[in-house]
Order: sequence, then structure tokens, then C-alpha cells
Amino acid sequence: MKYNFDEMIDRAGTDSIKLEAGEKINPYLPKDHMPLWVADMDFACAPEILSAMHRRLDRQILGYTNLSDACKTSTCSWMERRFGWKTDAEEIVFSAGIVAALFAVVARLTQPGDEVCFLTPAYRPFDDAVKKQGRVPLYSRMICQGGNWTIDFDDLSEKLRRSSCKLFFHCDPHNPTGRVFTEAELTRLGQLCFSNDVFVVSDEIHEDLVRKGLTHIPLAKLFPEEKRIITCTSPSKSFNLAGNNHAHLFIPDDTLRRDWTKNYYNGHPTALSGEATIAAYDRCEDWLEELRDYLDESFAMMKQVLGEYLPKAIVTIPQGTYLAWVDLSGYGFSEQELKKRISQAGVFVQFGEDFVDNANYYMRLNLASPRSMVREGLDRICRALE
Repeated sequence: MKYNFDEMIDRAGTDSIKLEAGEKINPYLPKDHMPLWVADMDFACAPEILSAMHRRLDRQILGYTNLSDACKTSTCSWMERRFGWKTDAEEIVFSAGIVAALFAVVARLTQPGDEVCFLTPAYRPFDDAVKKQGRVPLYSRMICQGGNWTIDFDDLSEKLRRSSCKLFFHCDPHNPTGRVFTEAELTRLGQLCFSNDVFVVSDEIHEDLVRKGLTHIPLAKLFPEEKRIITCTSPSKSFNLAGNNHAHLFIPDDTLRRDWTKNYYNGHPTALSGEATIAAYDRCEDWLEELRDYLDESFAMMKQVLGEYLPKAIVTIPQGTYLAWVDLSGYGFSEQELKKRISQAGVFVQFGEDFVDNANYYMRLNLASPRSMVREGLDRICRALE
């Protein structure tokens, strides 16, 4: 391999949330624990990205910055090359991360008391963006059979038909279950939303991180004439650039897009984030492909280890993301006991309590670290539950 994903990089002293927040969040953790939780990677950024950022630093001034035409062009080229989705650069609006966009769209498109629907289990900020702004979350529980998660379309249809339901948060690849939805599922989902005049915000931040042999399908690609949709994308997960706070919103509705831009709902890009995005999309595709190979091998290793040493766990390799979603209900421990045992063993993972609803007895484990580190974390978890 051209790139070394086995390299252990010391993140101490970098104010890393992943490394330093554990003891404040989880009181059971020892000081020297393994942080396999929040969704950023322990891999070095691609050298082409770092070089582009260095070149920008050499210009010496880091003032207010616009989203350049070059950045928009690179983003559109990536969408067409990777997903066959022909996009319009004029539809792109900058956002300082997708979470910021979730809050902004709830404030802009709904009123206090309106309902916002999404599938559960769910990424916690979906719930926060709704509740913290006086709106009402509508949970549509996914169905799990043998570790495989599917949409309960009967339940979802009932929820979307409610007159008070104004907005749907879509997440694909799905966090935390790792589902990559099929064209048939996406078509049915979109038809349900739009036939009930429910606006869709589609969070597709993990779009590049699907297992080899699978392909992500942007929801908007299936509904090219539809204006009631915002597609949220970013290089942050794919290229380990979460700290750049840089995301793209594709907003096809002209009026909404002009309003969004005029009112600076999500701020300006930094002087470095645009250069990083261009480098990632134009020059780092081979880095991403090697990363995907490495992650696929790590998931295969995880399944083998847990299958051998935690036979009561239900373990499936997710179709997308670098996040494992493991059912530990077979061990008969309370959720608090599961958290206590694994945490005291020195591994920081996330548990069902962090994923809104329909997530009891699950743990989410981040595999985007050198494989030796992941293996050590798995061994500790196995010893804690044996």
C-alpha cells in the first residue's frame, strides 16, 4: 500500500476531543483508555491535503474567505465521478458542518410545535436540533432481524401522513446501523415524503465510506426535479477533516438558497478548509480507496474476533461508515453494567443511550484506527464480558 494506515500517531497535546473528553463524559474510564468512540479517524490526512494547506499558509493572511468556484467545481466533479450524480455548482451553499445545517433548517422551515420525523436509532444531533428549538421529534423505529436493519415503511408512512409533520431527516449511509439503502428503498422513502409535502434534509456525510462492492445513491439523484430537499455532504468523514468544519449543502430551491446565503445561516469557510476540500476531491481518490480496503479488512478482523470470543454478541459488518454496531443483549447485563464493564476495561465506546431510541444493549465502536489499536480494544472488550 502507498499509505501507512498502521502508523500510530500521538494526538496528545492537540486538544483532541476524541482523546481528551472521555473522563469528563464517562466516569468509569481509567485515565489511560483507548478512545474508539466519536467519529473521527486516527489516520494521518493524505499528504496532498496537508501540502495544499501548507501552500495556503505560505500566503500569510487568513482573512474572511468565500467558497470558491474551484471548490464548488471539485465537489460537483466528485459527485458525478463517484455516484453518477450530475449536480449544479450554483446550488451549493457552504455550511460550517452538517450539524449546524440541521439546526438552521429546523429554524428556517418549521414552526414551534411542528413535528420532525427520522429513523431510529439515530445520530443524537437530529434529536437535539428538534427538541432544543421547540419542535417535536417523531421516531420511526427501524426493524432489526439477525443484525440486519430495515425501514418499517408502514410505521413511517403513518408518521409522514400527520399534518403536523413538516420535515424528515434522512441519513444514508445510516448512523449508527451502517445501512446503505437500496434504490427501491430510497424511491419509496422519497415518494412518501414528497407526496405528503414533507421537506427532506438528507445527511450523506458517510457517502464515500461504503464497503467495496457497494455504491451509495444520493437521494436527490432519484428525484432530479424535486425542490423540497437539501443534500448535505462533506469531505470531513472521508478524509479525516472534521476539525475544518466544512460542508456543502445542495439546495435546488432558488428562493431558499438565496435566503440561506443572504442571511449567512452557516457562516463562511476558513481559508484552509476550501484548499483541503479541493485537494481531497481532486488528488486523493487513491488514498480513499486504500482507506476503504484497510477498513474492510479491519471489519473482517472484528467479526472474526468477536465471533470467536463473544459468541453471544450479534455482529454484522456494516454496509457503510467506519462504525461497528454490535448487539450485546445476549449477555444478560443491564445497559449500565455493560457500560461499566467495558469502560473499566479501558475502552471508550458509545452505547445505546447515545442514539435516541431503539438502541438498547448496543455499542458503537469506531474502527478508523490502526488495526493493532482496534485489536487491543476488541481484546479488552472480550475479556470484560467473558
